[in-house]
Amino acid sequence: MIDYLKFDVMLMDDIIANVDLKPNGSDKPYVINYITGFNKQFSPNPEGYITKDELERWLKWRVFPETRVNADELLAALGLNSYNRWAIVRKTHGVMADDEIWLRFKGETLKHRDVCLRKYLYYPEEQK
Repeated sequence: MIDYLKFDVMLMDDIIANVDLKPNGSDKPYVINYITGFNKQFSPNPEGYITKDELERWLKWRVFPETRVNADELLAALGLNSYNRWAIVRKTHGVMADDEIWLRFKGETLKHRDVCLRKYLYYPEEQK
């Protein structure tokens, strides 16, 4: 079973952070970063609670903007009726075209090659 409340932040196939959205005894998300000094790490602290505003800012960075010209078409392609960042991230794993960071939810066995948007660049042997 996939648990959408816990996920790993991945860089290619490396885990760079663990996130628990509802840890026991708290209503604040808890993050463990495994890297430091990286401009795309989940939070500035190595480990600890983050605010829901910090979470929302990070999610905003992992989805297309609500004001994007073809946003309605993208939502329809994802099977969504309205713009909801968390629903988009669950469907897309937070994959973006300009970096190789993505989210793997607890219970999933996905690898980078499964979610990568530019397979021709990273996995050219699969394109033949």
